[in-house]
Amino acid sequence: MNDFWKEEQDISQELSLVHDLINNTVDKAQGFIRPVLLSHVQTQGKMLRPALVLIVSNLNKEADRKEAIRIASVIEMIHLASLVHDDIIDSAQKRRGKVTIFAQVGAKQAVLAGDYLLSCALSLITGKDTKMEGIIVSNALGRLCMSELEQDAGQGNFFITEQEYFKRIAGKTAALFALSCYAGASVAKLPPEMKNRCHRIGHFLGMAFQIQDDILDYTGSEMHLGKKTGNDLRCGIPTLPLLLALKSEKEQASKEFPLKKLLTTNKKLGQTDVKKAVSLVSSLGGVDQAKKIADTYGNRALIDIQSLQDEQVCRQLTSLFTRLSVRST
Repeated sequence: MNDFWKEEQDISQELSLVHDLINNTVDKAQGFIRPVLLSHVQTQGKMLRPALVLIVSNLNKEADRKEAIRIASVIEMIHLASLVHDDIIDSAQKRRGKVTIFAQVGAKQAVLAGDYLLSCALSLITGKDTKMEGIIVSNALGRLCMSELEQDAGQGNFFITEQEYFKRIAGKTAALFALSCYAGASVAKLPPEMKNRCHRIGHFLGMAFQIQDDILDYTGSEMHLGKKTGNDLRCGIPTLPLLLALKSEKEQASKEFPLKKLLTTNKKLGQTDVKKAVSLVSSLGGVDQAKKIADTYGNRALIDIQSLQDEQVCRQLTSLFTRLSVRST
């Protein structure tokens, strides 16, 4: 059972079926990569994206549950593949406290492992009478890849605009959240206006989630995160708390800019520099300001959620948002 969903037995049971389908699909892999991939997919996170598919699909109580589980599995495998590629870009040795595929087999074979997971996801769509348009999946996957490419190409450049940051996370994270909600609405055979509303809910939830995730990189603990605080800084990745702190520093009357100087002098920050930067971002109000923006996105999602007129779905989505807002991992 996924502990995150232990209070929602219906979701938890269907997520177990999603997990089984992913395992059975990956189990068909050949050679040395099979146990590596199985270990990766068996390390369950919160399974937020498949859960969104399952929750939203219940807007129609007659929705095909097997179809919902299959589509949820597709989206989760796309997400799992993106994590493999993320770890290569970040040279990450651990994720959720476990050794990454990159650390086990190296970059070249990890890329192929991530690609294999994507092929597994597509195999569950091809030739099926799916309720979800393939172009929607393709667009979301394209946005995810482009955002990762832009982030990788810009590593070490801490001085991007807020608009660039929002565009990145819209593709990197919010696109799959939006796809998940849209997919659930498609399985439920909802009219176009409702599909678009569900897509919007997913987008806002994904934006809030990623900003909160970026905040945790400054405020979380290594024990909870499974990685050191300040990892984004260490990898040369600018996120919203940093951008807002730099903005606050620029607006101050003082002509000293310690955070800007630290980032300008060192494109690759050492551990001491990372600690200094984390402290400065917090003291300059970057974290608090980022929280307010995350709340704004979350509140926009809640407005649409409350208009769905389904008590159970509204409760589950609202509860999910609340728990994500106060999470430590």
